[in-house]
Amino acid sequence: MPGKPELVAIYAMTENRVIGRDGGMPWHLPADFAHFRRLSVGRPNIMGRKVWESLGGTALKDRLNIVLTRNPAYRAEGAVVVHTPAAALEAAGDAPEVAIIGGAEIYALYAGQLTRREETVIHTVLEGDTFMPELPGEWTVTTERVRPADARNAYDLTFRTLVRQTP
Repeated sequence: MPGKPELVAIYAMTENRVIGRDGGMPWHLPADFAHFRRLSVGRPNIMGRKVWESLGGTALKDRLNIVLTRNPAYRAEGAVVVHTPAAALEAAGDAPEVAIIGGAEIYALYAGQLTRREETVIHTVLEGDTFMPELPGEWTVTTERVRPADARNAYDLTFRTLVRQTP
């Protein structure tokens, strides 16, 4: 029997923990998009219906797209639709790593099972209506890289990897 996969939350948030506004992200940062792609390609990506719809109902390329929704009639072309957190993990098969890509309700559902967090901190305060939940547990920062703002990226970014400490 294979071991449990590593569950990795991948997210970007502002200093005031905003992750969304009006069904999308209140920023456009190509450096963060590239970082997200590097972390999420080649593995199953579990997302909620709202995230799927924020992508325009289009599957992320080179990834198994798994949409978790309570709506039993929901359809998402190019994705596997499931209705429980356990069913989403089952749909991921025997992948050694599964990316949890949001939104806030999905991060909260898997909070106790996450083994790693790939966090981008956007160094600004923006208005939003969706916030990154606090993730319980003890976490150790294993890598951290600051990327200054430039002509294409309006804000300084900090890319951080955090690993859950096991008791």
